[in-house]
Amino acid sequence: MTTPLVRPGEVRAADLGHTVVLLHARTGTVRALLGAQREAFLTLDATGTWAPGTETEALAASLSSAGFLHPAQPGQEPAPIVDIPATEASWGTQEAPGALPVRGPLSPAWAPIAACALAAVLLVRATGRRARAFSRMLRLVRIAAGVARRPARDTQVVAVLHCVRVIGGVSPFRTACLEETVAAMLALAVTGRRAGWCHGIAADPIRLHAWLRLDGCPVGEPPSTLRFTPLIQLPEPTATPTRGRDRVARGDTP
Repeated sequence: MTTPLVRPGEVRAADLGHTVVLLHARTGTVRALLGAQREAFLTLDATGTWAPGTETEALAASLSSAGFLHPAQPGQEPAPIVDIPATEASWGTQEAPGALPVRGPLSPAWAPIAACALAAVLLVRATGRRARAFSRMLRLVRIAAGVARRPARDTQVVAVLHCVRVIGGVSPFRTACLEETVAAMLALAVTGRRAGWCHGIAADPIRLHAWLRLDGCPVGEPPSTLRFTPLIQLPEPTATPTRGRDRVARGDTP
């Protein structure tokens, strides 16, 4: 008899129709399952069991060794698989703009706070095991969301993101959307304000992205961010929001 397996709570799954993508929120590891592996995973995720000598058995062993599955506990259920809506082909036009965005002057009020927040994020990322860096980033976001009570305004989020991006652009250390948005959350929290933080996935091609949002709409982001579906949302939503295609991403021009 096989031991039932279940996807732990820190593993998020997204089904893009042709591919299932797994994201491990503790390590930041991503796994893409195509074709027969996708079908085997969907069966395994639904039942927790497999037949010896099948594709599902081999996949179960591989995912278990990587931490994407573990022995099921009584009453434990995996998080629902997120279905990614089909999108029209962009042919790369939204993801590869022909010129860098024009950056205006930094806000005198936000620039020092943003610089300190980004330095703190880079320090936390570099401190400790590299495999747990993503988990440490999530912990910072949870702390920022927990201590801040007042919702930020659009202009405040755009201003602090602008400062973080400009400062990160001249930093000798790697800064991408994850580090930028976590630093922005920390900077907002210093002033008692908060926004929603999302980490999600989109197709065409498959890619991950982190962004901030207010009232369910991305802030300080290009319109292409609307292609992303959240896999992780902090603070955790009390109800699953409707992903409206008619929403407008609020751009990052200060």
